[in-house]
Amino acid sequence: MRIDMGGHLPKEAVSWTATTSTLFMLPLYKPVIQFYKPSPLNDMCMSRDVLRQSLIAVLSKCPLVFARVTAQPDRSLVLEYNPENSNNPVLEFHNATVSYADLETRGFRLSDVSSNGLNMPVEDGMFTESFESPLLKFKVSFLSDGGIALYSTRHHVLFDGNALFSFVSNWARCTRMLAQNQVPIPPEMSLVQCLNKTGSPKPAEITVDTTQAFSGIVAAIKHAMDPNNMRSCVFSIAASEIKRLKQQTMDSGLLLQGEWVSSNNVLTAFIAHHITRANMDACVYERGPWVVYNSLDMRRLLGLPLRGIGSPLFTVNCLVSYDELMDAKHIFQVAYRVRKCVERCTNGYLQDANDWIAASYKELVKDGIQEPWNHMSFTMLDSNARNLGVSCMDKIPVYDADFGAGRPEMVRSLDNISNYVIALPSPQSDAYHLHVCLEGPAMNALMADPGWNSLCSLMCDS
Repeated sequence: MRIDMGGHLPKEAVSWTATTSTLFMLPLYKPVIQFYKPSPLNDMCMSRDVLRQSLIAVLSKCPLVFARVTAQPDRSLVLEYNPENSNNPVLEFHNATVSYADLETRGFRLSDVSSNGLNMPVEDGMFTESFESPLLKFKVSFLSDGGIALYSTRHHVLFDGNALFSFVSNWARCTRMLAQNQVPIPPEMSLVQCLNKTGSPKPAEITVDTTQAFSGIVAAIKHAMDPNNMRSCVFSIAASEIKRLKQQTMDSGLLLQGEWVSSNNVLTAFIAHHITRANMDACVYERGPWVVYNSLDMRRLLGLPLRGIGSPLFTVNCLVSYDELMDAKHIFQVAYRVRKCVERCTNGYLQDANDWIAASYKELVKDGIQEPWNHMSFTMLDSNARNLGVSCMDKIPVYDADFGAGRPEMVRSLDNISNYVIALPSPQSDAYHLHVCLEGPAMNALMADPGWNSLCSLMCDS
């Protein structure tokens, strides 16, 4: 059962001025899935009618979700809202034959999601230039023993990870409020305000190619690999271990008085040491320095709503030498280096980056390019080079989506970008769940690494 949510929207048209936070993000879909254990309350709190009505209520207060980006004759870019747009969000319901208990026993494996029809494949694939596909898609699967799987996929042009989990949490809160006859609270928007200026320097983290569409850009920068030889695994590492490594970094003598490192800096350094070495030991990449990228949420630095819809995401690049990566004693030094690179991304730097993007969009539109966002990407995506990306999502409301029957018991990211690690919190926030996607030989090398295995335990292997 599939419902086009556009048919339930208010009919008045709304226009929003486009900003880089809604435009400059990768034209790709990123899916996640949340698992709810069997409960007698599920039939009441997460029924088809309840979820449909509550989603209608929250979406009707969020017209931006239904917008289409268009280039105007004056070179401005606007988000035009129209209930007749073909990219309106959709909601699907599905009766699954698999049980929650079976999925739990197998560690909520990523492959079980697709093999049991719990996902929603995107027609054009993960990377897409088409705005005909919905920006937001949900699929609710009712499992055979009363559990529920909630699959969500969103277009990164509008939703980063923070925005998606915040939106689903707001949907859940709306469901509870409607059950108590309360008026739902609309979701906030995290929209970067760009200044109408030129002359800002081009950020090193962004690459531009106007000679081909995004699919061609992706094909050109994608490392030659056998897609059937990719492996996605989820590992768990205790938060106490990262805390211990953080304290060792603080006591290492590298930091000056008043300086500090975060747990995410240390976790990134640990991941970088082991995964880059696994890639080189397996001869997937030649030996040499790597660029380690951290995802950076710009909301706090730019004064935006911390749980708002939008995609104000940036990447911080950090060059790490071969010698630093090969010697575990240098993990503290790498953590400190990552910290210093993050510090370079001040609010002024990020504002200049957004202003440069906005100005570049206008110039590209002037040259006749109608969808300029399809010609920009992060240099992190170039897997021909020795690049490793790490996104730490421990501060995001991953487990807050309580529709009235309880919070999700487990969450899985379904990204399959090679050399890109997503760190989600555990349900109790006492561990990090590391979603790792590598080529087969590199994954074999990682799983044979004593240093990795001493701190990380395998949760599932797809």
